[in-house]
Amino acid sequence: MKPIITVLIFLFIALDSSFSQNDFKVIKVNGSILLKAKGISLETGTVFNDKEDLVFRTEDATAAVINSQKGRLILSSKDHDLSTARSNSLPSMYNISSRGVTILTNNDLSDLFSGKCVILDRLVIEVDEKSFPMDNNQFFFLRYVYKGEEINKKLAYSGDSLIIDKNTLFTIDGNPIPSADNTSIKLFYHKGSVSVYISEFDLIIPDMKQLSKETQIILDEIKDKTYKMKVGEIDSYINEFYGKVYVENLTGWLKNNFGIKPE
Repeated sequence: MKPIITVLIFLFIALDSSFSQNDFKVIKVNGSILLKAKGISLETGTVFNDKEDLVFRTEDATAAVINSQKGRLILSSKDHDLSTARSNSLPSMYNISSRGVTILTNNDLSDLFSGKCVILDRLVIEVDEKSFPMDNNQFFFLRYVYKGEEINKKLAYSGDSLIIDKNTLFTIDGNPIPSADNTSIKLFYHKGSVSVYISEFDLIIPDMKQLSKETQIILDEIKDKTYKMKVGEIDSYINEFYGKVYVENLTGWLKNNFGIKPE
């Protein structure tokens, strides 16, 4: 009986493995997408088979889904065939060491604070203290609009590190405000009596509970990957669905919340 039982066990495992290779888990959905047969909406955590038909209820709807074998895929109304969709995982040339560097010039800051910039809880950036000394009379500040009025927000610092804390950024006289009128933010460096404009960017502060759920789904599917690949994959995902994130901010957040750290 034992050989028969053993064969059945291996057969069950093989069938189960084959089935799981056809399953995808939803990371994030923008817009509205339905599983046609079941009539349920895709949302973070939904698991479905690659043979199931999808109905895109909004023209611009997209979904990020993942499978441990095929990687992360982006589905849209124009490209929703899971059997032919290409993996949207991180580029192989990703290099962590090239990202987190000391900010030396205005151009460095302009490059960093441009387009859509994501802050995960608290952003700490090391700047060159000779180029950008920071004290009571020399400091960085952000300018945003709240209820039609321009608000200048002096940024905190520690030694040669510039700090942007989402918990204190949107406050006026110590009182929290819901948010700025829009995501457009301007960065300045003030020295003496002169304020130097550096750049304008869109500040993106994600719902951290939701982003944590999305990140956990990705990490569960790439748990056997290296540290560098895990960081690169999450970086790639955030960049695509939210905006660019400073690597030191990302690696610190992954370490503190998911225990992801160099081997």
